[in-house]
Amino acid sequence: MKTQTPARPWFRLNRHDVRSTLPAALRNIMQDGLLDRMFHESLAPELLFPQIADIEPWQGGLGDRKIMTRNGLMNPDPTPTTGSDPSTASYDVEQWEVVMDQYGKSIDTNMLQSKMTLASKYLNDVARLGIHAGQTLNHLARNKLYNAYAGGRTWATATDGTSNTSLAVASTEGFTHVLVNGTPTPVSASNPLNVTIGGAANTVTGVDTGASTLTLGTARADTAGDAVISSQAPYSVRAGASNDTAFNLAAGDLITFAHFRAAVTRLRRMHVPAAEGGNYIAHIDSVTESQLFDDPEFQNLYQGRGESQTYRDLSLGVFGGLVWVRNEEVPELASGGADGLTATVHRPIVMGDGALVAAPFENIAGFLQETGVGDVPEIAMLPVAPGVEVARIVRPPQDRFQQVVSTTWSWVGDYGVPSDSLANGDSAQFKRAVMLEHSAN
Repeated sequence: MKTQTPARPWFRLNRHDVRSTLPAALRNIMQDGLLDRMFHESLAPELLFPQIADIEPWQGGLGDRKIMTRNGLMNPDPTPTTGSDPSTASYDVEQWEVVMDQYGKSIDTNMLQSKMTLASKYLNDVARLGIHAGQTLNHLARNKLYNAYAGGRTWATATDGTSNTSLAVASTEGFTHVLVNGTPTPVSASNPLNVTIGGAANTVTGVDTGASTLTLGTARADTAGDAVISSQAPYSVRAGASNDTAFNLAAGDLITFAHFRAAVTRLRRMHVPAAEGGNYIAHIDSVTESQLFDDPEFQNLYQGRGESQTYRDLSLGVFGGLVWVRNEEVPELASGGADGLTATVHRPIVMGDGALVAAPFENIAGFLQETGVGDVPEIAMLPVAPGVEVARIVRPPQDRFQQVVSTTWSWVGDYGVPSDSLANGDSAQFKRAVMLEHSAN
């Protein structure tokens, strides 16, 4: 006698939530939190740059821009007052902005195939999706930070013996806007940006970001490698002698502890608050770390201390006014090849408090609360770093076999880099971090 196969619960047409549509093993896993825990563990190791961001949640529509305002300072006046009333004074304000955008990615899992594998493909798919989310948000925060603190400093990429106003450059970051009464304003003929090119004063009156071309106010003949430096370029440190840009970096231009001391000195001179325990934070990759161990000054600091944790673990820890963070996501750059060879340029960064701001959409998990379908799909907010909550969304199967489950991560918001152009009498637009550059060997 043929027995009837009992109906499988995840094929029920009257399902009311996500868990009842999934295989029993997966329902148990979701109930005890393993799925959320796997997603969290996949994200956290990748989110090093977002962890240093201050948190300012906000609400707005996609594409909306939020203008942030920062006060300048009043000029000190150590002059005795005359008459019965003191003279009046004022201060300027400056602005920076964030844009509301959505980021995310989905992956579809055929649950029949997942059940046929030795290990759960569904859980593996969720873990891979989590890693993707972590890398995406980490790169978003990193790129915002580096576009600001590496911007305003580039070089001409071609030699042109004809005098003209078009200049091809390696990067246009930091040249697209100029502050007008504290407000970032697109560069134009009426709002030019002051620059030096090969040491000579000039202006930028237009920018083509697609072609990486600057339009100049004064015609000139270009030479490949000419340093192009904005009047509002942030302070930066390069290994080697007289290197205004990374174009001239070559083999042997290695990083030393003295370069990091210069970065700490700069931040202290600008009155930048320390970020952690009275120290600034240095994000370095393993190449930078290795070169520091070769530096004689660093070696002298640890002479006779070979059993210290620093040498035992090859981990710098905390010293020199810095918390040293090994971060292999620190971006690299190709030099201009001044010596005939294109060198790999490593770019560690030293940061103080307030260098980066996270501006996430407020309460992204609540947008289905009043729809009556809040449990289908299931949306879980997973805190993976300070100020970073990623939505993990599981959609019930939409196919006729009811076996293809879609999992999505989503984050809505932006990262912003506050400016301090009005502080301390320095023309640099951004002052809360210092980027360093050196060759790989």
